[in-house]
Amino acid sequence: MRKNNMNFYMFKAPFRVPIKTPLVELEEREVLIVEWQDVDGHNYYGECNAFKTDWYHFETIESIKEVLTNWFKKHEFDQINHYKLSCQLIDELNDFPNARSVMSMIFFQKFHELHDVKVEYGATVNHDIETYFKQYNGQLPSRIKIKWHDDIKNDIAFLEKNYPNIQRAIDANGVLSQNEISLLNTFEHQNFIYIEQPFRTFDSYYEYHKSLSLPIFIDESALNLEQIKQFNDSQIIDGVVIKPSRVGGIDKALEIIDYCKAHNLKYVIGGMYEFGLSGYFTAYLAEQSNYPSDITPSDYYFVDDIVFEKAVLENNKIIYSPPKIDINKLIK
Repeated sequence: MRKNNMNFYMFKAPFRVPIKTPLVELEEREVLIVEWQDVDGHNYYGECNAFKTDWYHFETIESIKEVLTNWFKKHEFDQINHYKLSCQLIDELNDFPNARSVMSMIFFQKFHELHDVKVEYGATVNHDIETYFKQYNGQLPSRIKIKWHDDIKNDIAFLEKNYPNIQRAIDANGVLSQNEISLLNTFEHQNFIYIEQPFRTFDSYYEYHKSLSLPIFIDESALNLEQIKQFNDSQIIDGVVIKPSRVGGIDKALEIIDYCKAHNLKYVIGGMYEFGLSGYFTAYLAEQSNYPSDITPSDYYFVDDIVFEKAVLENNKIIYSPPKIDINKLIK
């Protein structure tokens, strides 16, 4: 009897510049790559955005391997021959959005014809903003997103003096309190498009949103469509950062995009320090956003990658080609 096959691989690469955020410091990125070989012998790959530990999300690389192994045992002999069926089957993984997202990426490739993607360049700077601009001299992004830190006003002053026309955002990762609102409000007229995840809880957004002059986008709080509806119905946000790995995959992200369009809710697509496979689909979804999303060239975070075709800058736009995996770089 013919059957499907699933294999797990690992890939690891150091960051070009170590990542420092309010939540963690990272020297390298280790990812899980899942290979799905269907009953006809065709291979498809998914890049998992989870981390080795649960510092960001309860799912980890090892827990996802366990969840997907158990799910695969139920569907080892299934003939998955259309996209709707694949989405129904991976709905069994709804309690594990990172795991579901990997399989969503796999089946999206199986049932869709992919195309080249050209999107605006939306860089994220974790620290040492002057080094960033030296590194990418002449290739300016449409948007700079700065991670919150104690001396963030110095970064804002640097941008205002040297690059006043670049749109900007701040990612606070939910660490702000009422004490920081007055500082944030001094940035109001300095080309800001949003403050990302300023607070951790719904109650904090409800209490402080009227005091904050910057447009408010939720990120970590955007767990699913239902939660986004709760925030939007309460009129306490201006937009949402949609991360496919958090909401359960590409198909779930597209549902949220449709909701945002129907309700005039602004949105961007969020990245997760991705390699070229996951990065392509972040860019694929970002084609529909009116704001620059978290899209960077392949060499922005890492020197090495898992795909043959690198994402490149051309006239300050980033071009992603449909990803082809270099299997020789993966470790089983």
